[in-house]
Order: sequence, then structure tokens, then C-alpha cells
Amino acid sequence: MIYFEEKKYFAVVFLTTAAIVTAAFFLQKSPWIIIILLALALLIVSFSGAFFIKKVYKKAIKTEQLLDEVISDEKTESEKDYIEKDSVFASIFEEIRELKKIRESREEEKNRELLWQRNLMSDISHQIKTPLASLEIYTDIFRKEMGDDKEKKELSDRAVEAIERIRWLVTGMLQIAKLESGAYRMEKKTIPIRETIDRAVFMLNPMFNEKNIKVHLEEKKQNDGEILVSQDGKWLEEAFTNILKNAIEYSDFNGQVDIMISDTPMAVSVEIKDYGEGIPEEEVPKIFNRFYKASGQRERRKDSVGIGLNLSKEIIKAHGGTITVESRTGDGSYTSIYTTFLKNSR
Repeated sequence: MIYFEEKKYFAVVFLTTAAIVTAAFFLQKSPWIIIILLALALLIVSFSGAFFIKKVYKKAIKTEQLLDEVISDEKTESEKDYIEKDSVFASIFEEIRELKKIRESREEEKNRELLWQRNLMSDISHQIKTPLASLEIYTDIFRKEMGDDKEKKELSDRAVEAIERIRWLVTGMLQIAKLESGAYRMEKKTIPIRETIDRAVFMLNPMFNEKNIKVHLEEKKQNDGEILVSQDGKWLEEAFTNILKNAIEYSDFNGQVDIMISDTPMAVSVEIKDYGEGIPEEEVPKIFNRFYKASGQRERRKDSVGIGLNLSKEIIKAHGGTITVESRTGDGSYTSIYTTFLKNSR
């Protein structure tokens, strides 16, 4: 299909050629004039071609810019600047507009689903908190009235643990829903990563002490300054708390947990390593899935709900970071969870 822009160019070429042929017919005895006319015709055709190519190139650049805006969801220019009524780019532009409409429609549908999910989780959370508080009060009363009955006291303790487990499950799911739906904006500040990890370790001191687990923390610095990361301190503390809690739960008594903070020109990484039974190779990719617990750990930790590492993954992702795991079973077993934050993402 020949569009208006091409028609103008071909018309110039056709008229120039027709004029040369006509002039050559009447000026057969004046070869120098014919040569001059040919040179002039060549100049006109070349100029018209260059002008046509220049216009096409400009429109190609505009179309590319529009496509980039559609892909990146940016609106730096008005769509009216790209409207082509009759050109080779008219159909391309229409396809891009259709692509934009489809993407916007999908984004709206996704946003509706995320809003519904967020509202549902919020409603469930509020509805469960009240009966949970009542159960805690009733359980506390029962425990006080049981006296020295060990069997009943043990049942009461299990009830308290179950209530706490439900509370943690609801709270964790609500936090994940907030992060996934974009309902929460990270309030980031550039602060030392060591401070955040120290707070997480401090919060878990009772668990470390209960199993007599030693914590060894080391920093590999490029210089004498602090290792800084752009972060929302409370959320990132939550992520490291969950990772450390996982390391404690699956470490042996009198064990050790190593924390290595490394600073490189490109990124800051944190490795948290425990020396427990490890995770089977085929299950390693699944440990960040929601409600997933590795097979060997499932029997030993029946009270675990399996959302801590999933929540950590969402928090790390919201900070523009990545989280990976490396593990080995058998002799010399260990599990290392690595979190990495690119410096140029700050």
C-alpha cells in the first residue's frame, strides 16, 4: 500500500523524468543542454529523496519514542504529536495504541484484584483480632484457675501457642498483601545496614539464648566508613528477623549462626548462615514459596506456618534487592541465605 508521503516523492520523480524526456525530445541537437537538464534532474531527485528519508526518519524516531513510553508506562509527550493520517507509520501507530489499551485494561483489572485482595485481608485481620483477644483472656483465666494440674496446664499452653500462631499468620499475610498490592510505600533512608541487623539480632536474643546459639557477625568493608543501604529500616528489620528466626529454628543446640556483610563497588550483600540439617537440593527453589516447609523440617517444626521467608522475599524485592539460598545436607550441612542490594538502585 502506497501512502500519501510516498505519493509525493514518486510524483516528484515522475514529473522530473517526464520533463527530461520531453526536453530531450525537443532538444536533440543540444546535447549540452540535455546534460545540464539531466544533472538538474538528478539534483532534484536526490534532494527530494533526502527530504523524504529525513521525514521518514523523524517519524520513525517519534514512533519509537511512543513505543518506549507505552512499554515503560511513561507519558512524556501527547499522543496527538504522533498522529499520522496517511503515512507508512499510520498502521504502526494504531497497533501501538491498541497495545496501550490492552495493557491499560490489564493493569486496571490487576489493580482491582489487588485492591480486592488487600481489602479482604484487612477485613479478615480485623475480624479475627477481636475473637483472638477474647480467647487470650479466657485462656489466661483458665490457666490461673487450674492450679497444679499439669495436664490441663499443658493443654492451656498449647492453646496459647495456637492463638499466637494464628495471630502471626494473620499479621504476616496482611503484611504480604500490603506489599504485593502496593498499598504500602517504603519510606527509605540511607542508613548503615549493620544497625538494622543488630536490631533484628537483639529482638531474637531470647531465642538465641534458649538454644545457646552463638552469633558471629563480620563486615567486609571497602573503607573505614559504614556500609550504607537505602532502606525502610522497620521493614528490612522484619525481613532479617524472619531469616534469622529460620536459622535459629533449624540450628542444633549449642550451634552457631554466621552473619557476613560485604561491601563491593556494585552492591551490598548479607549472608546469614546456619549449620543445621540443610535443605534437599530439589526443595531449595521452593523455600520462599508461601506456606512451604522443607520435608525434614516439617516434622520437627509443626508450629511453623511457612510465611516468614516469603514475607522476607517480598520485603527484599520492595527494596530493589534479590534473595537467594544455598544449602547442603549430610556431613558439613549448612544453609546460607543471601540478600543483595545494588548500589545504583538507591
